[in-house]
Amino acid sequence: MDKIIGVRFTTAGPIAYCASDDLDIATGDYIIIRKNESELLGWVVLTNEQIIASSIDQELLQVERFATEEDIESWRQQKTRGEEDIGRAQEMAIRISPGIRIASIDYDLSGDNCIVSISNFDDAELEVIAVEFGTLLASKIQIIEVNQRERAKAMGAGVMGLCGRDLCCTSWMTQFPTVSIRMAKEQGLSPDPSRISGLCGRLLCCLTFEVEEYRQLRGVLPEVGEFVTTPVGRAKVYKVDLLSNNVQMRLELSGEIINMAADQISEQYGTMIRPEKLDEAVEKPARESATKLKEATIAILEPVDYSSNLEITDSSKDIEKTIAKRRRGKRGGKRNRKK
Repeated sequence: MDKIIGVRFTTAGPIAYCASDDLDIATGDYIIIRKNESELLGWVVLTNEQIIASSIDQELLQVERFATEEDIESWRQQKTRGEEDIGRAQEMAIRISPGIRIASIDYDLSGDNCIVSISNFDDAELEVIAVEFGTLLASKIQIIEVNQRERAKAMGAGVMGLCGRDLCCTSWMTQFPTVSIRMAKEQGLSPDPSRISGLCGRLLCCLTFEVEEYRQLRGVLPEVGEFVTTPVGRAKVYKVDLLSNNVQMRLELSGEIINMAADQISEQYGTMIRPEKLDEAVEKPARESATKLKEATIAILEPVDYSSNLEITDSSKDIEKTIAKRRRGKRGGKRNRKK
């Protein structure tokens, strides 16, 4: 049975699964893969022992052989060629349509076939692009449409982000997370898109990396701008700094700004320090209801315990006899009148 291995062709790119025959392949080995009419160089990232065959839902590629020094040198030359051709291809794409963007050009080892990743084009322009690029690049063209995030990823290693480091998607991240503007607000960042957007023009993927920790740190802390009631009076939350574990509040009466540790507020929130909206929505109606009930109360009746073991006194026996005689007398009187 063929051994199955996982191979990558680009840094942080998708994993392709290949059948390796009887080759003794280890992680990090460079190998040659045949795909359609092309020979591609890749490196092993998963060995047969690390793969569950039943979970693979893609067609297996075939490993041709181990890569030689000549193969690696040819791969470097074709990679450099593709990077240089992006500029010429972009100039031609702009003449076809100003919105077209070339993400990457990847040649196989022979240089006779290449994959061109493009964004922002329509089907009517596809045929023109294929013909023009085939002539320009002197190879057989396969065009792949990518979105804006994928276009940034296709730029490859060495492209720096706002932090001054390589883009996460080109260096290690294999999947794009779901990002929202709310994540930026929860971390106290400016909602200005120009400050929290990446080279792709979309929200930074790194906004998702620490958002759960911020949510845990925040816990039940009040929001900035919210009013709370404290033992020293009503106060407005002025600033919440989770990294320094500090919450600033401005007292309404004196205008004084007080600082409290965030963990102390978390412990006292709802007891000594209470959100004003809780008092208005829950506690105030409950107090008003209790006040109305008290004003409408005339008396409080207490239950009487009629136990079965209670002793019957002589006076109670006499009362019962008297009641019984009166009942008999009434019944007798009615019978006499009928006669």
